Amino acid sequence: MNTKYWPATFEERGVVVPFTTPMLAFARARSDGNGGLEIIVPGLSGGSGVYIIGWSGVREVFRMSVHDRAFHDMIETRKAATPRDMRRCAHEIAMTGLSGPDAIDAAEKAIEQEENERLLTNYYLVNSVVKTLAKADVKLSVVELSSAAGQKKVRGIMAGIASDLRVSSEQLYADIEKWSDLIAPVGIASMPHECRLRRLMSRLKAFRMNVTAWGKNSNADPDGLAFLVADVALLTLDVGRTLIGEIDDHANDLTAALANWGTVGKEISDGMTRISWLLDGWDHVIELWEDVLDGAMHEQRDALEEIVRMLPLVPTKELETNNGKAWGDLENAMRKFVKPLQNWQSGHTDIELQLRIERRRAEAMREQA
Repeated sequence: MNTKYWPATFEERGVVVPFTTPMLAFARARSDGNGGLEIIVPGLSGGSGVYIIGWSGVREVFRMSVHDRAFHDMIETRKAATPRDMRRCAHEIAMTGLSGPDAIDAAEKAIEQEENERLLTNYYLVNSVVKTLAKADVKLSVVELSSAAGQKKVRGIMAGIASDLRVSSEQLYADIEKWSDLIAPVGIASMPHECRLRRLMSRLKAFRMNVTAWGKNSNADPDGLAFLVADVALLTLDVGRTLIGEIDDHANDLTAALANWGTVGKEISDGMTRISWLLDGWDHVIELWEDVLDGAMHEQRDALEEIVRMLPLVPTKELETNNGKAWGDLENAMRKFVKPLQNWQSGHTDIELQLRIERRRAEAMREQA
């Protein structure tokens, strides 16, 4: 079915599936509303819409790599339709080696980095709680927190804080642990290390500046593709800063957050879900652009055309009223830029393109690590 595609919600937009088959690059998976999944593939016929195909029909329509067939089956089994679930599946399938040793190495590093960032976030959150709410002036080191003596010391301090908050020590510990697990992808603003999604926001900001400069200095972009992409990136950054700011605000008011964790915890969880959805797909867009920065002008133009077709659109539900018209203007501008996929009718596999996609997937995973 060819249809105009402008999502109202993240769930309608779907989650990017990191397939390596060229025709499925940047395809998105979403629930079909009947307990199954469907896939959204942009612009197969060169129109401004997308094709929506039932999950079981993907194998019939596309010639998929061995990696993608196994990935397809895993996603169907897990019913993976969120960024978090898809990321877990992508790591697991990469570890099988079906996409090569580089993907295994990238997945291992990404998993290790995520665990390190979770522990680091927990350390800074615990220290913030102790520094802000403890009656004594105490600062805990990483080594101290990991030792039996240090943990005993922390429990003593936390007992006093829990008493002041009128909660049990066990509940306070559990709430802080849950909090740090939830926000690990963004970390805490005061941390010297940027965690994965905060790091992706920084990369997106740099990408927007770079593609804007390219548009101004290039004679290969008479249609203004670069500025269209930059505008979408800017709107994403604006929404993303608001979401991360709301998450950070809770860390700046620890007493209120911990005293009302039942409500605050849900707000933080909802905010983290939204920022994960918002940034879904941008890492691959950035990798695609970085892959051609040192290439020929026509390669950069081609990359921009591909990016425009596959931009991670901010759903209308996420936009403030004053951004609605701007986003409508972007929709109208983008419609004329959608280009056909040259080999769609032939069904031939472009091996060189597939290898480039596989390399970009590994590089994107490694960059997140």
